[in-house]
Amino acid sequence: MVGEKKILVVEDDEYVLGSIKSVLDSEGYEISTASNGLEAMSIYRKSPHDLVIADLKMPKMDGFELLKQLKLEYPEVFLIMMTAYGSVRTAVEAIKIGAYDYLTKPVSAEELRLVIKRAFEKQNLIIENRALRKELEERFSFGNIIGGSHRMRQIYDLIMQVADTDATILITGETGTGKELIAHAVHHNSSRKDAPFVVINCSALPESLLETELFGHEEGAFTGAVKQRTGKFEHANKGTVFFDEMGNLPLSMQTKLLRLLQEKSFERIGGNKTIKVDVRVIAATNKDLNNLSEEGGFRKDLYYRLNVIPIQLPPLKERLEDIPLLVLHFIEKYNKAFKKNIKSISQNALNIMMSYHWPGNVRELENLTERAVIMAKDNIINEVDMPILHQKQQKEAFVNTPNDHVTNIDMETFLSECEVLYIMKLLKQCKGRIDSSARISGIDAKTLYRKMKKYNINKDTFKD
Repeated sequence: MVGEKKILVVEDDEYVLGSIKSVLDSEGYEISTASNGLEAMSIYRKSPHDLVIADLKMPKMDGFELLKQLKLEYPEVFLIMMTAYGSVRTAVEAIKIGAYDYLTKPVSAEELRLVIKRAFEKQNLIIENRALRKELEERFSFGNIIGGSHRMRQIYDLIMQVADTDATILITGETGTGKELIAHAVHHNSSRKDAPFVVINCSALPESLLETELFGHEEGAFTGAVKQRTGKFEHANKGTVFFDEMGNLPLSMQTKLLRLLQEKSFERIGGNKTIKVDVRVIAATNKDLNNLSEEGGFRKDLYYRLNVIPIQLPPLKERLEDIPLLVLHFIEKYNKAFKKNIKSISQNALNIMMSYHWPGNVRELENLTERAVIMAKDNIINEVDMPILHQKQQKEAFVNTPNDHVTNIDMETFLSECEVLYIMKLLKQCKGRIDSSARISGIDAKTLYRKMKKYNINKDTFKD
């Protein structure tokens, strides 16, 4: 990979230029050189390079002007600025207008290699994520449903097979797996897509209001019915009605729904006129309706009527390979929502996500990604941007640890052992950085230092 990387070095001092070229040649990079910004622009226009290393002070066109022009013509360019006139002000200004990093001369060979290595690692990450995003858009999306795992591909195929029929569909799965998205996908891939898609949440409405919500009422049907009202089924004519949390539908309403499914007709409350409707019904639940029907909590005949086409959504822990695609999708979504420019997620942060079992499924993943986008200081999400996930994992690890040891020691000793373990894991995660450790733990740096001294913990042990 190194040999494929092209670097353009722009420097008017021949001695410095020769030194840098010698270091980069020894690393196997393909090197081009220029003595000023104008010459560099001419070279870059003919053959864009992977990285530009440019001096700040040069004749004809200096480093700042070169950076501005490159960013104007090639927004994705990576440029490292060098100068003998180092100051915080010039460093901030260079970064502000788009430089990747900033080096002060004389630059050591070790520092040069390290900064270039980091630049290419970040560049490769952006390229990989861009390729993943493209793959996501082209192959692994189905409406707003994201996933390329074998089980999700089977569900996409099933949706396409049944979408343009009138068969009722029962979508089952844990909370947060995306059951409503599946219902939308069925509707939008059917001939009913231009008609209404009406959602009924069976848990959100009290039983006393459900009937009028579904079927409507006539004027004067009951106290407060001052005018005729059209119900959800009438409104959804030619379209789709989606029952969310179907397991919570009261038994009295189950009987009326069964009749509607069988006869395709109903009467408004207080009315005698039979109203014919053409609707497709999709239901979703996180309950086992078959077991519920055995216990008398759900009508067996309605269960059989709904379960013509069953779609079982897997929990996220059973399709972990979809997490990178989902995270990229949510990053893009919340970049737009919060006007952020998060490019990607680090491998360490992704590893943390892949090792978690996601009891809240895709909804939990989306919520945590949203928070990480908001909290990220850089344009890449790192593990320090996900303290909540760390806390959840630590809590689960503690709860699931065999408790023989816990019950054989006093509380004070046990809490001290927990504190030592927590601080060591924290420092390992943050590679010995006290500021990052303090930010994640929520305790100030002085307190952290004091506890480290108390337990004889050396931060240098955890550095790379």
